[in-house]
Amino acid sequence: MDQFIKRLPAVSKPGAIKNEMAEQCLEMLCQYLIHFSDLFQDIEFADENEFAEWEENLESHMVDLLEGDVEPSSDLGRLPLDALDPEHVRDFLGWFVVRETSDIDLIQGYAAVLQQWIEFIHTQGWWKKNEYIDFVEIMAEVTPAAERVARVARVLFHFVRSGGGIAPRLRGKRFSRFVEGHGRVNTIDDAGITMDFDAQDEIIGPLLLPKVILDLIETGDVFDVELGLRGDTWVMVDIGPVYPACVYVEVEEYQGLEKLS
Repeated sequence: MDQFIKRLPAVSKPGAIKNEMAEQCLEMLCQYLIHFSDLFQDIEFADENEFAEWEENLESHMVDLLEGDVEPSSDLGRLPLDALDPEHVRDFLGWFVVRETSDIDLIQGYAAVLQQWIEFIHTQGWWKKNEYIDFVEIMAEVTPAAERVARVARVLFHFVRSGGGIAPRLRGKRFSRFVEGHGRVNTIDDAGITMDFDAQDEIIGPLLLPKVILDLIETGDVFDVELGLRGDTWVMVDIGPVYPACVYVEVEEYQGLEKLS
């Protein structure tokens, strides 16, 4: 990462990646790899005293965090480059980044940095050709998906805040039910969408949305959302990040470890 940033021109040409953007993106990638990926294993405690010490340090860390005195660690240590998997790049751009921002320009900037970083690694001969191709294919899949869901999240934020989800005939009526969590888009038609939630054994909807928004949504997208039932109609009460289907795996698709008797 350091070598890549040093190779970038100090004064970028129009349209070229700027050092500041590259540093910001790779710093964020480090945060993801350290705290959210599978590359750094959880701490195993040998005895109760070690666990008690860990709890005490955690409490102190939380106090520092509340006081704004904590800078997140970005030291990858001696992590080898070949430990990086294309799926890490997919999760970083398609989940971690869109969780933090719906700024389209920033997401496009990060995608450009990652693409050029991957090209840099390849030209240095640090990846085999098949490894390089795997990363290129993942970037081609996740980049447009991340940009699209960022647009969905941004337009839905303004849609909800403006009261666009509540028809005049429903205004003033009390909510009879709420559902919140990560809702996966189940179906899309001309009128709206239906969603399913892990904690619910039913399909929720239809949720009525304008066609201009429906055109941006794809089946399998996951919304961090709160829905409310007003009268006989579901409306969107609040909306957070939206994630593309390509970063989520259906529970049924996950093959667990075989149990040996």
